[in-house]
Amino acid sequence: MTDEQKNTIKGYVTILDSNIPDNELTDFLIDTATDRVLLYLNRTEIPALLERVIAQVIVSVYTRTESELAGEKSVASVIDQGQDVRFHQRASSFMSSANDEELFTGFEKLLAPYRRVHVITS
Repeated sequence: MTDEQKNTIKGYVTILDSNIPDNELTDFLIDTATDRVLLYLNRTEIPALLERVIAQVIVSVYTRTESELAGEKSVASVIDQGQDVRFHQRASSFMSSANDEELFTGFEKLLAPYRRVHVITS
């Protein structure tokens, strides 16, 4: 994925949900979603037509994980004297552990025309 594509996807994410912060987590979600789409499609490059779809996947994951687990934030680390408390990032955990069916729920038909058959040669 090019930097231009990443910025385009980030722009679409912001348009779709202005509550999603523009931070390292969003960058991580974009990178992870793009990697997952490439693996799912058996491709090495993202077609420009899929940039909006990837943004929709990210917003879907972020919204689903944040709404399902609202109020259930678990502490990742605590620094005593500095009073720094950090929480686990649910969206990044979901992206790492979800299977393709969970991650791409509702998007399979949009991705299907771009999916290449994986052929193993000896």
